[in-house]
Amino acid sequence: MTERPGPGRRWGALCAALLLAAVAAGLGAVALRALLELVTEVLLGSVLRLEPIADGLWHAPAGPLEGRGALLVPLLVAGGMVTAVLLSRFGGPQVNGTDGVIGAVNSRDLHGLTVRGAAAKLTGTAVTLGSGGSGGTEGPVAQVAASLGAAITRRLRVTEDEASLVVAAALGAGVGALFQAPVGGAILSAELLRRRGMRGQALLYAAPAAPIAFGVFVLVYGYHPMFEITDFGAPWDPVATAVLAVVGLACALLARAYVGTFHRVGRLLRPARKRPVITAAVAGALVGTVGIFVPMALGTGYGAVSLGLSQSAVLALPLWLLLALPFVKIATTAVTLHAGGVGGVFGPAIVIGGTAGALCWRLAVETGLDPGPAAACTIAGVAACLGASVRAPLAATVFAVEIAGYLVPPAGLLIAVVLATVCTRDITLFPSQEAARSPGPYRQLINSVMLNADDMRRRAGPNRLIGGIRSRRRDRPGSSGEGCPMEPEATPGLPDLADLPLDELLNSRPEVNHAVQIALRRRAAVGIVFAGHSAGGGT
Repeated sequence: MTERPGPGRRWGALCAALLLAAVAAGLGAVALRALLELVTEVLLGSVLRLEPIADGLWHAPAGPLEGRGALLVPLLVAGGMVTAVLLSRFGGPQVNGTDGVIGAVNSRDLHGLTVRGAAAKLTGTAVTLGSGGSGGTEGPVAQVAASLGAAITRRLRVTEDEASLVVAAALGAGVGALFQAPVGGAILSAELLRRRGMRGQALLYAAPAAPIAFGVFVLVYGYHPMFEITDFGAPWDPVATAVLAVVGLACALLARAYVGTFHRVGRLLRPARKRPVITAAVAGALVGTVGIFVPMALGTGYGAVSLGLSQSAVLALPLWLLLALPFVKIATTAVTLHAGGVGGVFGPAIVIGGTAGALCWRLAVETGLDPGPAAACTIAGVAACLGASVRAPLAATVFAVEIAGYLVPPAGLLIAVVLATVCTRDITLFPSQEAARSPGPYRQLINSVMLNADDMRRRAGPNRLIGGIRSRRRDRPGSSGEGCPMEPEATPGLPDLADLPLDELLNSRPEVNHAVQIALRRRAAVGIVFAGHSAGGGT
């Protein structure tokens, strides 16, 4: 018999797993960024001009592509998606992106999170996005960090419950490191697991892990806020607040369109995925063709959000582009990711919301209003659309503040996030999120006992009753043969309740219902309450 580890050894293994998972998450974020920048420059940069904006960010031309090089874009995207499909086969059976990680954590089944799958996801993402496929970077880094964290917990033999929390912490730490938003990443690890509220234990694990992963990333790339701005405007301004509220409503509509389109396209393409290579090639060619006319929809598209922070850039962009880009990004992302490409859904929500915010600011200016800085509307759109799409409004708000450089947000930004969240209710890009708080272990035990007892009664079939309840005598080795199998010899003749349905039993027998309530309050041994019921139905 294997000895159980003592408390000191158990806590030591847990702390070591959390530390190593955080470091691995930071290294995973470093590897993804380095590989993505290299592949993007080699592939997409060879057929169109990428304008650098800030550290690690670029934007494609605002207008349609011209020349013979434009005809290479569909071939490039198709080739990248086919390559991603082949790389996914190398990864073997694995979970799929952020939603897969959420499902693995909630079910505590981490076997699909492997180092081999992480390597396939890392390279597949670089090829998909670097060739022009539409998607984000959070899903890949979340899966890479979670897979490395799961491998570490298996190596250190951490318990299933603790391992799932370490993996959740690694997920948030990896995302926070890549976007240089550690606090938002920590909150995200707890908020993503549920559609409402957050998992407190996951936040406790992520609180130390996120800064460690962020520190690893900063050691390599230094600290540069993703969308650094200098002015959010006044904390309170009636006109600006009204415009930001409109941004929130617009993002609610776009979030609904994004989530609905994404899942609908997934259902439509499910039969086509039986031939993954052909499907990826055709879908990649379609996405590349769209990219000829709207180049900003190619790749991650984060550069479009950077342009939305500058008032002069927003005024210079064609109005049709600001109107079309959110819908084009929705369509190209859904097709790319459901046809075999590898990427995340978190990033496109940033682009969709940021573009919507810039559009609202532009329309307000053209109608003669003073909506304040364009950056406030753009960042409010990022937070509102992101929070509504993934059911993580608090994490999205903190995340937006961090990527903007830790400025105090205006009140209208918070209003925009609340409006977008309320108007979208329970829609989500991640079906694996828990719909509601799961029952505690004690209530789960009661439910299990009741279900098992009812199942045994149904299989046994009905027995004849005398007055609805009768006494039964059973012959058991070593017993007097009186009473039900689990009652002591001194108390024979207790009524056998096995022949009553559970709903009738609880409604018609006050003493049984009272016993259940006492068991719930005092955490008594529930099996004793239903012992006669569960055992009596098995004969």
